[in-house]
Formats: sequence, C-alpha cells, structure tokens
Amino acid sequence: MNRLPTIDPRGEAAPVKVSKPDLLAAWSILENLAVSLDQIGGFFGDSDGGPPDEKGRLALLEALKDYLSPTLIGKINDARVQLGRYVEDEEAEAISANIDYWDYSPSGE
Repeated sequence: MNRLPTIDPRGEAAPVKVSKPDLLAAWSILENLAVSLDQIGGFFGDSDGGPPDEKGRLALLEALKDYLSPTLIGKINDARVQLGRYVEDEEAEAISANIDYWDYSPSGE
C-alpha cells in the first residue's frame, strides 16, 4: 500500500498532511461511534451501576446488533483504509501490536 512517511529522519514526530475528505470521513465515523455508544450505554445503563437484568441485557445486545450494521462496519473499514495511507507499515504494525482487540476465545486468554 502506498504510505506516506510520518517520522522524520531524526526520529521525531513529523506533521502529516491529510486530505480534508479523509480527515472528515474518519472524524465522522469516530463521532458516530462515540456518541452512539454513549447513548446506547446511557439508555440501557442501570441507575445503580449494577449489571442489567436478563431482559435489559437482551435488549442491549439487540440494540448493539442493530447499530453495528454491515453498512456501519463498512464505513468504519473505509475510514481505516483511508487513514491507513498516512501511516507507514512499521508504524501500523507497532500500533496494531498494542491494541487491545476484542478476544473471541471462550476463556478470554
């Protein structure tokens, strides 16, 4: 993939020129995620801070399933690809190695 350098030869962070459409697309997705997940959490959150009952838990799961649609997931991936053009492969690998991804293993290990 064609990537632009983000570290100058002295190892210091260098400014990165990002196209405005790429920036706005990524910001829009992040804004959507932050606000929507906050609203879902606020709507389904228990006022005493405890876990939801079974009915509330199922409603929360249904809301998340509806919100995290294939269309939204596609938009998230598109924004990631757009911004990925501005990150060197080595930087992307280092960042990816330190992301706390969701773990699908039953034990969470």
